[in-house]
This record gives sequence, C-alpha cells and structure tokens, in this order.
Amino acid sequence: MIKKHIILTICLIVNFLSAQTDSLVGDNQADLVAINTLLREAGSHLGTGYRGGGKTPAGFDCSGFVGYCYNTTLGIRTPASSSLFHNAGMHISIANARPGDVICFKGHSTSRRVMGHVGIITEVTPNEVYFIHSASSGGIRYDVLSAPYYKLRFMDIRRFF
Repeated sequence: MIKKHIILTICLIVNFLSAQTDSLVGDNQADLVAINTLLREAGSHLGTGYRGGGKTPAGFDCSGFVGYCYNTTLGIRTPASSSLFHNAGMHISIANARPGDVICFKGHSTSRRVMGHVGIITEVTPNEVYFIHSASSGGIRYDVLSAPYYKLRFMDIRRFF
C-alpha cells in the first residue's frame, strides 16, 4: 500500500513538472520551487491517520494538514479551521487553479454554504482537478474533484502565494 502511494506521488510530481511548467511561465521560478516543495511535503504524509483537531504528523484534520504543509515548507500560516478559509488568501477561479492552491468544500451538509473541508491541489488537467487532503475516512489521501461527493460540495479555490 505504501509503495503504491509512493509511486502515485512520483507520478503526480513528474506529471506536474511536465504538464504544469507551461502554465507557470508567467510565474517566477521561486513559485515553481515552492509548489514542488509543498507537494513533496504533502505527499510524504500519505496514509497518516485522521485525527480531529490534529495538526501534527501524529494525525491531521483537514485544516491542520494544509496548515502544517504550508507552514513547514513555506512559512505561510493558514487558518486553523476550514470554515475560516472563505476570507483567507486570494480567490482563484477553477480555470486558473494550479497545484499548491487550496481547494475548499462544504462540510457534510450540501445545503449549508459554510466551508467544512480543505485540501491542496496537486494537479490540474483540462478535465480534472486532483488534490491531497486529510479525510475522516482514510486519513491523508488523494482524491479528484469529479468524484460525486466532492463535486457536490465544491465551494472555492484559494491561493496563498
């Protein structure tokens, strides 16, 4: 299982480097390095268990995971709670999303307009947005925006650098 996650992480990084470099031409080299560093850190925690309120590698909740990765690799502080992401960073349209952006979702209730879950985008293709997050079922894992659960709950994308 760990070997599968390592291979997936390597594939995502290689795919990111080859597919996303053209879309980052307007961005500086430091952004590209920061994004790669952030994604490596996030991927290194694959399989770490979910822990409500968790903010360390002993166990993460979703905002604790995002915050840990951003602070550890980039020195950027993000909100301590997923519900506070609506005013943090800069709003980015899905068409302009890039790896390293934070993807935000409603919580368990699709009828409420309150953010309740966040993750880090790892790859953007013309047909899909891939992200890594700490899920209450499964801990740190990769998912896709097109999955019915996430598609119904998608709210926003926020950029912090």
